[in-house]
Amino acid sequence: MRRTGIRIHIVRMTSTGRFLFPSSPTVLTMKKLIISFQFILFALQCQGLAWQQQQAFAAFHSRPIRPQVVVRNRPEQVVMTSTPETHAFTLKSIYHRASPYGPIPGLFRALDVPEISANSLPPLEVRTKPGETFRPFSSESIYDLYKYDPIYGRNQFHTMEQVNIDFEWKEGALPDIAHRPTVTALAMMTNNAYSATDNDTDWYDLGAPWNLNSSFGWESDGMRGHVFGNHDGSILIISIKGTSAGLWGGGQTGEKDKMNDNTLFSCCCAYVSRAWTPVCDCFQGNNYICETSCLQRSIGDNALYYDQVMEIYKHVADKYNSSQIWLTGHSLGGALASLVGQTFLVPTVTFEIPGELLAAQRLHLPHGIEMPLWHFGHTADPIFVGVCTGPSSSCWYGGFAMETRCHTGKVCVWDTVNEHKWRVDIRSHRVQDVIENILKQEETFPLPECVPEDASCNDCGLWEFVDERDSPKSSSSSPTTSSKTVIPEPPTDPWGFV
Repeated sequence: MRRTGIRIHIVRMTSTGRFLFPSSPTVLTMKKLIISFQFILFALQCQGLAWQQQQAFAAFHSRPIRPQVVVRNRPEQVVMTSTPETHAFTLKSIYHRASPYGPIPGLFRALDVPEISANSLPPLEVRTKPGETFRPFSSESIYDLYKYDPIYGRNQFHTMEQVNIDFEWKEGALPDIAHRPTVTALAMMTNNAYSATDNDTDWYDLGAPWNLNSSFGWESDGMRGHVFGNHDGSILIISIKGTSAGLWGGGQTGEKDKMNDNTLFSCCCAYVSRAWTPVCDCFQGNNYICETSCLQRSIGDNALYYDQVMEIYKHVADKYNSSQIWLTGHSLGGALASLVGQTFLVPTVTFEIPGELLAAQRLHLPHGIEMPLWHFGHTADPIFVGVCTGPSSSCWYGGFAMETRCHTGKVCVWDTVNEHKWRVDIRSHRVQDVIENILKQEETFPLPECVPEDASCNDCGLWEFVDERDSPKSSSSSPTTSSKTVIPEPPTDPWGFV
């Protein structure tokens, strides 16, 4: 007599998640099904994890996540014990970091200035005051976090959501920005008159060796850093300058370098009109709509002048690791000095720079502490106040989309328009004019109070920023900025002021 019925097999699972099967061969099919089911679950988990990482990466690029500054040894009550001092600074060396788009990509060289040559220029007296200074526990890790990699770009940025950057607190020397001769001396360091050398032959290479002839002068593409030092080298001041060929349209690399910097200081890809060549394609038609994640990717995928200035600073900081370093600069060089100053928390004083708050956010620079940054400027300078835009402006003629006006740190503003009836004019942007017509006119122009930028300041108010991963209704935009000031026709050489 034949039996009928259902055979029940007991399958037990161990504490480690493995299944134990009876030895009967009739359960092989069931065993294969369960293993397949386990594999499917594992694949789904991996896919979910990858999706979460992708979403975190996308969210980072669409919304500027900035690492938090953590000061480990800051005392609860800060009491300064040192006293103000006055130091005489002379030019010590000059660094030149070429553009990656230039005739010699990767060129990095330096020139030590002999004392005889340095002494041909009068020393510049700077007064210091005691203050809080910060030094990263690992400058190398910060550099690796922000540097541009030719292969990977800046894709390491997506790890910053959980990043804290550790700094060491120390009482140190800060520039006394309430001391007029100090501010004047720093402005003079940014003046191109302090090149102090026409030497083309005594440069030494910091990277790969190059066989350069005397016809390849330092007025080539890229960025320069003039290093000033006091008598014992305890304080070094790096003045950041852009070469005329690279920054203001001369030579074969001018257009590429111009597009490079328009990435940081324009609202969206330097898309100003149909007559311009944008630096990326993140804009939508002619409706002032910009795709945010696309814009962030374009910054991550391109080398910037910021990278060159960061290399100059890092080399000086590594070579003189016991010295305190400050940064200064005028115009675009000052804006880049400010960005590097924010990266490493370096005291920085700038003159007539375009607004760099938006660039700092797009580069995801550290935040969480009062930055030692001071920006001097006046209201008749269209670049400093952010109105060097439109077909009637010199920025338009020069090919620059200088559309930002909000600054980090503190701004020190002379209201030359309302109080002294100056016209808004690009020629007042020149650092020589700031020195001669403002800083040397003590009775007419007392030093302004340095205060944080107005909280209501917003960049790119005409633009709407959207994200391709959000719903069609999800977007962010800034309040509309004030009406644009009409700027006079440019001079014959609109960029002769730099």
